Amino acid sequence: MDENIKKQLDDICNVIDEKLEKSALQIKDNVNNEVDTVIKGEVKNLTEKHSEIVERLDKIEVENKKDNFENSFKTKSEVFGDALNKSESLKAMKEGSRGNASIDLKADVLISSDFAGASSSRDATGVQRVEGIKRDPSNITNMMGIIPVGTTNSNVIRYVKESAYTDNAANIAEGSAPTDSEFQLTAEDAVVQKTTAVMTISQEMLDDTPALSSYLSQRLPAKINTVIDDQLIGGSGSSPNLLGLMNGGTTFAAGGFANAIESAQELDVLYVAMNQLALVNYAANGIILNPTDFHKIALLKDTTNEYLRGNSLVSADGFFRINGVPVYMNNKMAAGNFVVADFAQGSQVWQREGLKVDFGYEDSDNFSKYLVSVRGVARLAHAIYLPKAFVKGSFSTAKTALETS
Repeated sequence: MDENIKKQLDDICNVIDEKLEKSALQIKDNVNNEVDTVIKGEVKNLTEKHSEIVERLDKIEVENKKDNFENSFKTKSEVFGDALNKSESLKAMKEGSRGNASIDLKADVLISSDFAGASSSRDATGVQRVEGIKRDPSNITNMMGIIPVGTTNSNVIRYVKESAYTDNAANIAEGSAPTDSEFQLTAEDAVVQKTTAVMTISQEMLDDTPALSSYLSQRLPAKINTVIDDQLIGGSGSSPNLLGLMNGGTTFAAGGFANAIESAQELDVLYVAMNQLALVNYAANGIILNPTDFHKIALLKDTTNEYLRGNSLVSADGFFRINGVPVYMNNKMAAGNFVVADFAQGSQVWQREGLKVDFGYEDSDNFSKYLVSVRGVARLAHAIYLPKAFVKGSFSTAKTALETS
């Protein structure tokens, strides 16, 4: 609700209450029960004004719902275009002003490749997705499309992390004392950090809104997502870095498969990692690999020179899968490393705001060269609630732990 309209409604309601209370007192004190006609008139006028404001508010809400419904069918380029057209500061820049301009975009521009489609469904990770987005399984998948995403108005996300659990649940004889099950919980803070990307465009492109919206809608989120991917996978957690999965997850453990597999391969490692998750009651629903490692697995052959996996790595829904678990390739995962995870439960990305885009001439000698700097800014935090929901490691170390002596 618009804050000004809400304040008007609250003020009117307060005055009406005061008038009605005053009228009630007059009725009580007046023997003939004659209420002051002036107060009656004031209450009537205020009530009518209240009704008018409520009607205005209803119209605003209907328009907002209409805009949201229409926007759900817009492509990312169209959303950029609308924001560019509505920006008065950007119009001033086009007309010769040397000032800066800014536009604010919805958080979704960093999550999906496009907005087209209004209904939603869940993929294997349990993440809510918009139908109509065409996924090419050979494309690199951004981490913001895998890890659940929420929004926040805070600069710090405080949460409780489960670091260990001792399960002593059991049947006991009558009169016997039960043994407590113990949770080891620690309070953690995920600080909102700022991710930026800067690019340069020509004055001519600034003046051409369709070309500008098309270019920015593709390039700017891609540049921001590249940095975010690097942070969500390998961030150290020390400011200004986010805590990434390779530092916040649980290290691969061979467990009962230690020194038990002859000539262990990358595929063996991933199966054992899935087992490691299952032993602590998590279900693997995503594997993060460098493209080189995935294709190395795809090229594995048997003694007759036949591919071990054949076409079985690609499922009917277009995902690459290993043992039914979707594989997401990302260049920010260092070659030789891996993460096998329950993404639906383990962590969450919190966005402080959507993508903010700033335009300005005041960068080096841009003004004299008819160039404009464009800066994209995203603010987000990454909270890893359940470290055991992420098994991470290096293939070389893991294979050594698995191989027979």
